[in-house]
Amino acid sequence: MSISSFSPNSRRGISSIVGALIFTVLMIAGFSAMSLALDSQTDIVNTQRVVADIELKKQQEQFGIAVFTDANNILNVSVDNNGQNPVEISRIWITNKTLATQPAKPFSVNSDDAFVPTGFTSNVLSSQSLYMIPDTYDVKVISTLGTVKITEVTVGAASSSGGLRAELITDPPDVIIGQNVTIAMVVTNTGSSTIEDIVPNSLTVSPSLAVLASSSPIPTSVDLTPGESVLFSWDYTISGASGDDVTFSSSASGTDIESSAIVTSNTVSDVSTLRLPTDGGNSEQDYNIVNEDLLARPKLFLIIPSPQGDSNQKALWGLNVANPVNAPMKVSKLSITAFAPGANNNDKIFAASCIADNIFPVGANNWNCPSENVIMWQNFANPVIIAPNSTQSFLVKILPGTIAGQNILETVVVQASVFTTVGSFGKSGYQTTMFDGTEVIGNVYLSNVVDSRNNNDIQSARTDIVPGSTQTFNVVFADLDTSNTTWIKSGGQLIINIPKGWTNVQIVNNYGFVNPPTVTTFGDGSTQIIGTTSSNLGDALNQADTIQFSAQAPNITNDQMYVMYVLAQGETTNNFAIGPLTEIVLQVNGS
Repeated sequence: MSISSFSPNSRRGISSIVGALIFTVLMIAGFSAMSLALDSQTDIVNTQRVVADIELKKQQEQFGIAVFTDANNILNVSVDNNGQNPVEISRIWITNKTLATQPAKPFSVNSDDAFVPTGFTSNVLSSQSLYMIPDTYDVKVISTLGTVKITEVTVGAASSSGGLRAELITDPPDVIIGQNVTIAMVVTNTGSSTIEDIVPNSLTVSPSLAVLASSSPIPTSVDLTPGESVLFSWDYTISGASGDDVTFSSSASGTDIESSAIVTSNTVSDVSTLRLPTDGGNSEQDYNIVNEDLLARPKLFLIIPSPQGDSNQKALWGLNVANPVNAPMKVSKLSITAFAPGANNNDKIFAASCIADNIFPVGANNWNCPSENVIMWQNFANPVIIAPNSTQSFLVKILPGTIAGQNILETVVVQASVFTTVGSFGKSGYQTTMFDGTEVIGNVYLSNVVDSRNNNDIQSARTDIVPGSTQTFNVVFADLDTSNTTWIKSGGQLIINIPKGWTNVQIVNNYGFVNPPTVTTFGDGSTQIIGTTSSNLGDALNQADTIQFSAQAPNITNDQMYVMYVLAQGETTNNFAIGPLTEIVLQVNGS
């Protein structure tokens, strides 16, 4: 039947329907094309954002490698992560450099070894045994972001250096004249037996006149089982002419536990180049094209015990939050996170019961434990207000947790976070240790009373200091565990680093320390007090020792905060190293 057989009205209706259908089809086609175009544009934007994020992380990725073999020619590839993000290693290429064809072979890194946290050194082949035939090789280490590090290694009898292998790095490689450079030496036990009492040998500096001040190595000594590594570090203040090179050299020595022989590592060195603040070393202006400082961000300073024994007594933890600007800052929440590196780790740093004694802020106990690796203070209803250019202490004593499946934790990573009215910020790069069983709880802190371990006397900051006034400080070195069967051996050291600007440092009294403690003024104007304990600390007769000293505050016109670093070193009855830290904030009111 043709359309002409319909009536005129019917034909007009059919034509309208056909026209409407055609318009609908065209409209749907137009919307489909527009939708496809928008989807394509979204995909392009998302891809660009992902690529930009990856490129930024790659630029921030910083790590070094140390490659060597042990006495059995088993390859060790240690990755030292000195960047701000964790590093993931994906693949290692090994090239034989002496064969004509230079054969290269790739090796994938096991997932348990691939991740290296910030500030850590890890053997990424710890769960793989790669036997190396004596020869010379290039080892290429590749991260998942595409960063490549290459080093040469010679495998043979001479490569193990008698069981100890050392690598030395200066940071920064170009240091501003008169400022500090950190020297880090990684020492690895490449032998088949434990090496005890490993110490770094005296650091040689050339030219020697470049040294204005220096610190002792930290740690002072360690024991290493086969395959274990340790990081020794020094701080040096150096000076000279812009462009001068300062060379640092050292080695490490220890005693083989099986043969009782003295084992010495290879001698290693590195160079730091001096420069002026506005000089790249060639008398040209060195422009800073990126200014990333946020003036209003809070500054965080920690109070950390070390070791923390599995004890019925509580360890002292805390955080000083400093407000560096001339406007009030409110703190509603902060947390301290502590965890032991390792896959499927069940170690609990804090007790599940979260038994906590509030010390600061004074008032209600707002501390709790969201997990057994986190302690947290929060009060959103009544946040703590920190006055302009001042600081607030957050201190707590908390019951230690338990370790799963081993006796000791040689390293526990510690980091802190704070939530304020200017945003939330964090700070990392700290560590502590833990012992599973009765052991000392080592702490250092400021106190109102000599030798006191009472909560009411413990402090970590001092505010409203009058410029030019003489201040007296009681710095306490304490074992907070009350057991009489464990203690810190005599000869332990309390180290007090008084910031530059504070003058006329005088020892008033020293309770429990060899008389007199040493007082050293460094080239930058800072002062260091070191007291050595004359008897055991933490036994039935003595639970705390104190150095009482005075110092004159800077005579300044504007409000200023200074940080006094207090730490200790020594050894317990279990031959366990101690290393507590407190960063004391001193706030001086401008005149």
